[in-house]
Amino acid sequence: MKKFIKIAAVVPVLLALLLAGCSLDDPADPTGQVNGMGPGDAPTQFITIGNSLTAGFMDSGLMKAGQASSFGLLIASQMGVDYDQPWIDAPGIGTTTEGIPDGLTSGVLHYNGTTVLPLGTTPTDEVKTTLLLAAAVPTPYHNLGVPGARVDELLTTYDGASSFGAAFGDTNSFFDIINRASFFGNIDVPADAPAPAFATASQFGQAVAKGALLSTVFIGGNDFLFGAVTGDPIDSPLITDPTVWGGNYAQFIGAYAGAIGQRLGFDPTTQEGLKPNIVVATLPTVANITFFLSLADFEQVFGTWDTTESNVEYILITDFLAWFMDNLGGTMPTTMTLNTAEVFYLDNTIIGAYNTIIQGTIMGAVPGTESFPALANFGLANIDAALETLDPEATQHFLYLRAKYASNPDTAETIADTAARTYFSLDGVHPNNKGYVFMANTFLAAINELTGSSYIDIPLAAVTWDPTYGVPIPTAKSGTNQWPVLSPEVAQGMKEIWR
Repeated sequence: MKKFIKIAAVVPVLLALLLAGCSLDDPADPTGQVNGMGPGDAPTQFITIGNSLTAGFMDSGLMKAGQASSFGLLIASQMGVDYDQPWIDAPGIGTTTEGIPDGLTSGVLHYNGTTVLPLGTTPTDEVKTTLLLAAAVPTPYHNLGVPGARVDELLTTYDGASSFGAAFGDTNSFFDIINRASFFGNIDVPADAPAPAFATASQFGQAVAKGALLSTVFIGGNDFLFGAVTGDPIDSPLITDPTVWGGNYAQFIGAYAGAIGQRLGFDPTTQEGLKPNIVVATLPTVANITFFLSLADFEQVFGTWDTTESNVEYILITDFLAWFMDNLGGTMPTTMTLNTAEVFYLDNTIIGAYNTIIQGTIMGAVPGTESFPALANFGLANIDAALETLDPEATQHFLYLRAKYASNPDTAETIADTAARTYFSLDGVHPNNKGYVFMANTFLAAINELTGSSYIDIPLAAVTWDPTYGVPIPTAKSGTNQWPVLSPEVAQGMKEIWR
């Protein structure tokens, strides 16, 4: 603990020097090995930076059942290196707020045979003492994935009060849980060109303090998803403009590559020293986001419904399951569908532009990033392309598959059989245990290509996802001739992490 406090106290001055390109040959450096490191001398071997997809978020919440399959932990296990996480005990910390009594925090979601409900609740004033199992770990976590984090929060956000939503009365408490500024303290370091402003307890500040030889950066989904799931994404103020997004992304990648390189004693001019390795990831397009179900697949199970919009291509499936019981024979509103123009806008104008920026940034092909390849070795985990290789059902929602394969009691398959078909969890965006293994293997392939290593894939067959979380299912609900139904409160809660 004392050693970390000493390091943290030096970090603000050290980083200012790092980012300004000044010499690191500083006798005050607490590691005593800034120059002349070999790979085994790096302060940390591996960390992950990102949002809920990095955190191990599953079934609309963060809990050890999902965290145990976070792609970072799986990769670290294959590498045989340390990897601390902010472990959260059952029933977890979920995003369902509507319908939850004041003073209680909902847990992750589970399937009870016909619908989806929070696994449990915890008195909010007891969350810290009963659920946060790793709050006293004396150094920053290796898993720096913060659910809900946006690209523009990586450098300067360190707690809920400084998060994007705070200005709108919607703070992101996951920053408090994972960054732990109240534990470490924080110093806001002003911009000093070429160094941007940053906070020492931000994801950026903590990642640099870790000093990792290998890092992954998987970020950007929260900049478009909340606008996408409104059903009316075109020109939505909830979606970050690609030009702004690209500036924020490049600023972070350049600052982090430069700072971590200096932390490892790497000289980008001479290319001498221990050059950091950074693997970034692309973002999934509409067809690969389980929340959106193609109209053809929808009609195969639910038949033809009137829609307010014309040229509909996708249905927001969880919204439909929360709506249809009270609207039999009704017309689906525009908030429940994506038409051709909206899909094109998301896939090309927004997500496609983000992915082009991600790939161009690490190649030095985006204006202002020309020097980036000299700062670090970059690799790409093309998550979107990898998802395209899967069987279509692997990216379809469990509840849709349940309606498809269990609505006829004479031929109904088991819950476990349905769960095995998909790689995604109940919230429709985050992977389940098997999906996280698939993601880890995609990153491992990129790591092997970048570093010349030969880490083996994790067997998918060895992983199962139980959407019931072991809660007994009444016999009457185990095989049913009705479609799954969601409450509006749970359906809305599935979207809350992107606010």
